[in-house]
Amino acid sequence: MINKLISIIIIVYNTKEEYLRRALESVLNQTIRDIEIILVNDGSDKNTTDICKEYSTKDKRIKLINQSNMGESVARNVGIENSTTEYITFLDSDDWLEPNMCEDLIKYINEINADFDIIVFNCFVNINKKQYKNEFYCKNGLLNKNDIEDLQLQNIEKGISKYYPSKVNVSVVWSKVYNKNFIIENNLKFIPNVVRMPDAIFNMYALEKAEKIYVLNKYLYHYRINRYSITQKFSINTINYFETYIEYVKKYIIEYKKNKKFEDILNIKIFTSIDNYMTNYFFHNDNNKNRKTLKKEFINLLDKPLYKDAINKIKKERLSLYQRLVLKYVIKKNFFVLKILKKIKSIIKSLI
Repeated sequence: MINKLISIIIIVYNTKEEYLRRALESVLNQTIRDIEIILVNDGSDKNTTDICKEYSTKDKRIKLINQSNMGESVARNVGIENSTTEYITFLDSDDWLEPNMCEDLIKYINEINADFDIIVFNCFVNINKKQYKNEFYCKNGLLNKNDIEDLQLQNIEKGISKYYPSKVNVSVVWSKVYNKNFIIENNLKFIPNVVRMPDAIFNMYALEKAEKIYVLNKYLYHYRINRYSITQKFSINTINYFETYIEYVKKYIIEYKKNKKFEDILNIKIFTSIDNYMTNYFFHNDNNKNRKTLKKEFINLLDKPLYKDAINKIKKERLSLYQRLVLKYVIKKNFFVLKILKKIKSIIKSLI
């Protein structure tokens, strides 16, 4: 008998209306009704706020929390604090759920006698009206220590773990169920003011603390990749955001005395961050700085010890063909060729 409750935490900040409505409808139309819906409106505009109010009025299962804009991490912590159930999952407000998601999860929780810290389940990735399956791990059921280490490596970056998903890695907090007692007992929280990869930092510690992690090989979540996402936008602070994340990973590796695999994956992450800087800053169409200024900034960046050390230590055999090309011209500091490589990659991506 299905008698357990689960909380779905949704953070909303000026989400496109059609996306938000689809997300909320996918929750309200779950095949079981015995769920709690925590909707945290993080200082959205009037239109988004009105939609949240509309749905909370329509369905009393929705607990609407309106707050001033404090960022996604603070909002998620508020969602956890206000949940009253044993199990927590997250839904990004521009994604949506399979109608049977909660029912399948509760059935599985009953099957394993509720003895878990984290359950990972699969997702669909939706890009430009196309849909792809994304399997987070290649096993089903309870994971052993080697599997968990593999997830920990995957959570940081691609290159060392024996299995890596086709589209999205395990660092996201959606497509998971967390035992709330596990979260509380280990004081797991999202870190305020971390703009990029707050999920990965949360999961870095969650995967470290967890003793029982299960994989449910069912596709229950729809992740929408869209141009409104922060990962697609220009930001003057892109480099600072990534360097903040890198510092947290370094701290984690030291704190938990992680092995050399983690040092190697960190070097790969530092290097691949350069590719993100090119996408979201140096070569972004919304960057109005002139080419000469940007080239100088880029060369100065590569001269920083953080990047020089990582590039010198990186294991080239762990990189993709594209990454090896980028590495070659990063070492040469060839700004012009790197811009061409990024343009070619962008064109290929748009055609797939």
